[in-house]
Amino acid sequence: MTVTVEQVQTELHIDGEEEILQSLITEGQDYIRSAVDYNISIEDYEKYPLFDRAVKTYVSSYYYDRSTGVGTSKGLAMMINHLRGRMWQFADNAKPGGDNDGQN
Repeated sequence: MTVTVEQVQTELHIDGEEEILQSLITEGQDYIRSAVDYNISIEDYEKYPLFDRAVKTYVSSYYYDRSTGVGTSKGLAMMINHLRGRMWQFADNAKPGGDNDGQN
């Protein structure tokens, strides 16, 4: 799955703004990956609906408040923490859906 401009437009009930929304989607993906683990590929993140929700939350926050003075919302921070837990399976090059039991 991946977040699209059309999905964000529908969710936020807005028309146009394609360039701004695409920029915010890209920034959101980068921000979340940086906060969790940038060494994990975007394709691995996109397997989790929570990643998409976190990106949409980032886009919504920064679309309506384009300043960075407010900081990360509590909801987005919570999603990032949950994604950190999910992404532990990728430590030591484990693959999603594999039989990794956390041992080397």
